Amino acid sequence: MKTFYGIKTNEYPKSSCNKIHNKIRKSDCLRHCIKTTNTIVMISHDESTNTCMCCGDVTGEDIPGSNWKSYVRRTMPCANGYMSYEVMSYQTCLRYFPVPVTYESAGALCQADGANLIKIDSQKKFDVFKEYHVPIANNTLIQVWIESIKVDGQWQFHDGSPMPNVCRINMSGEPEEVHVRACIHGSTNLYYQDAPNNMIFHYSCEYSP
Repeated sequence: MKTFYGIKTNEYPKSSCNKIHNKIRKSDCLRHCIKTTNTIVMISHDESTNTCMCCGDVTGEDIPGSNWKSYVRRTMPCANGYMSYEVMSYQTCLRYFPVPVTYESAGALCQADGANLIKIDSQKKFDVFKEYHVPIANNTLIQVWIESIKVDGQWQFHDGSPMPNVCRINMSGEPEEVHVRACIHGSTNLYYQDAPNNMIFHYSCEYSP
C-alpha cells in the first residue's frame, strides 16, 4: 500500500465503490481490487469488519465510519517528453521516437534513456499503446518496434513469457523475421508485422516511475 496506492486520504469510501468482505489485511484488499477493477481511483479498508472497498468511481455518497483507512494512487511526474498512463495497478510513462533504427538499436536507445522498449503484455497495455500512438499517426502510417522475439516458432518477450493475443500478427514466414513492429494507420487499422533485426523503424520506450 506504500508503493503505488501509498497516499493516505481522509476520504470515505463511496456507495459507487465495490464492497468485498473477509479481507483481513490491506494488502489482500489491494490485490483483490487490482484483479477486479479496471481503473482504481481509491481503496478503502476497515480492519474491524474486514471490509474492502474497491473504488473505480467515487461519485457516490459517502459511507462514513471511524475505522476506514483510504488510499489513493501516487502519481509521479514522467521525464521530459514522456506521457503518463495508468495500466492496471501501476503507472507507466511512454515516449515515441520518430527515429528509424534497427530493433537492437531501439532497445539500446531506450535503455540509455532509462527505459525499455515498450512491452505490450496485456489488453490494457495494448489499449494504452493505441490511445497514445493513433493521434501521433494522424491517419498516416507509422511503424514502431515493440518488444518481441520469435523462438521455436512462438512469439514471446525477452523474459520468455508469451506475447498475448491482443493484435493480429501478419507473418511473412521468413526465418530471419524474428521481431515485431506495430503498424498504426488510423484508429482501427492497427496490426503487428514481423521483421528482421536489420530493418529500420521508429520505436517507443516506457518506464515505471
